[in-house]
Amino acid sequence: MIKQSENVTRRNVNSKEILNGLCAGLCIIDKSMKIRWANSQYERWFGSLKDDKDKHCYEVSQGKNSICSRCPIVKTLKDGKVHRAEKSVVGRNKEKKYYLVIATPIKENNKVIQALELIQDITYSKKEERHKNSLICKFKSICRNLFEANKKLKSSISSLRRTNKHTTKLNELLHQKHSDIVSKLKLAKEEIQDITQINKSLSSSSDLQATLDIIVKSSRKITGANAACLSLIKPLEDGLLLSDASSGLSRSFLENSPIKLGEGTTGIAVTTKKPIIITNIKNDPRVKYPKLVQREGILSFACVPAIFNEEVLGVISVYFKYPKIITKEEINLLIAFASQAALAIQETRLYQDVHINYFNTIHTLVLAMEARDPYTMRHSERVTQYSIKIAKNLGLSDKQIETLNYASKVHDVGKIAISDTVLNKPGKLTIAERALIELHPVKGAEMLEPLGFLKAGIPCVRHHHERFDGGGYPDGIKKEQIPIEARIVACADSFDAMTSDRPYRYRKMTMIEAINELELNSGKQFDPYVVPAFIKILKQE
Repeated sequence: MIKQSENVTRRNVNSKEILNGLCAGLCIIDKSMKIRWANSQYERWFGSLKDDKDKHCYEVSQGKNSICSRCPIVKTLKDGKVHRAEKSVVGRNKEKKYYLVIATPIKENNKVIQALELIQDITYSKKEERHKNSLICKFKSICRNLFEANKKLKSSISSLRRTNKHTTKLNELLHQKHSDIVSKLKLAKEEIQDITQINKSLSSSSDLQATLDIIVKSSRKITGANAACLSLIKPLEDGLLLSDASSGLSRSFLENSPIKLGEGTTGIAVTTKKPIIITNIKNDPRVKYPKLVQREGILSFACVPAIFNEEVLGVISVYFKYPKIITKEEINLLIAFASQAALAIQETRLYQDVHINYFNTIHTLVLAMEARDPYTMRHSERVTQYSIKIAKNLGLSDKQIETLNYASKVHDVGKIAISDTVLNKPGKLTIAERALIELHPVKGAEMLEPLGFLKAGIPCVRHHHERFDGGGYPDGIKKEQIPIEARIVACADSFDAMTSDRPYRYRKMTMIEAINELELNSGKQFDPYVVPAFIKILKQE
């Protein structure tokens, strides 16, 4: 028992270090709006709480004497739900900062006793949003000027037609000029429509790889190129530029054409921050792999750096399998598109960073909850390992496995809202206590709802206690109505529970006993498709 206690204490210390190492501020606020605990990031932003232990949160973070309007903490303490808000604070150096505040209830016996406040610095994204709006205003101004110029041009052409209607030769010349201008305007209109549609697609994407794929396909569309690729700058990869997204290029070409910064057309585009145009690969020494390029059938190409806030995020390359003379207008269009692509990449990264930080906070809370109880220590870690092995054995896609990895780590996060006296009760649960336990998958799904990247994994958390025969909870669904990820976690979760010590039984099961239990309940509690795959894995270990 002493050794177990020492392990628990050591685990708590590690959890505290994790909480203090987050790039988000965390604090616990009681019903009187006083701060009872804060991590080191919170104190770095708003000052040490050693001398201000009895101060209200609005005095520390806002420098106010009263509760802030639309305070998410007040709402969470009142209704026990997760609330969020954005706040602006003028710091000690007179610099205005913006923060995203997420308030999560801390309950005891199903009553809200405190609130956990998560604070994320979103000053950078706010400034970039303003910069984006400024660019949009300038773009609209250009469009208005083009529209007015078009109106004046049409007026001039009409006037010339009326004045020179008896001069056939001059009329034909003016008609030809008019046709050329209309064609250019039509082309410009189509380009604007394409860019507008692309912008909508980029804005609606919150997944980085999906954003990169949209950028590559769009760059081919607006330039009429036969192929395109996008390489992001990754400092930790020895300065190598590798393709992160491509369209129309062979795997052999992509795998055998690494470029270092400053080398080749792509590397030069990064270091000079200027587009590189190759009209004939045979006569240009800047081409790094001429034979490989010729084998791919490429004759001309252009590389344009995607620059955001004077920093090169990557390079967009478009390839042509015919001699292509790329005009100044086409390059300017590609430069404008690359700037828009860089903004989309940066916004997607920021979006994912915020959600990953929130997930890491929840995962840390789960680990801290498990560390309190020697019976459940490392439970979620073991369930995750089992679940990933089962998923790979069943041939699930990489995307499904990634979703399962996230969901299984926090499948029991809803238990945070349940008292330890109920979770660790050695005897039989009352009806009320049983109902409280059966509510934890719903609570867990609600806590994960803000995570856009985990949207596909939320049903796994909600339904991991459903039974294959329909007798589970919380919704009583059955068979294929239950997501395959939830059926996998249900099997792994039950096996770990059976082979671990629990306060409500005198001993844990052996592996053989637990395997027999899985086989006995195959088709009843567990998916008969999942059980054999899991047992095969267990017997191999």
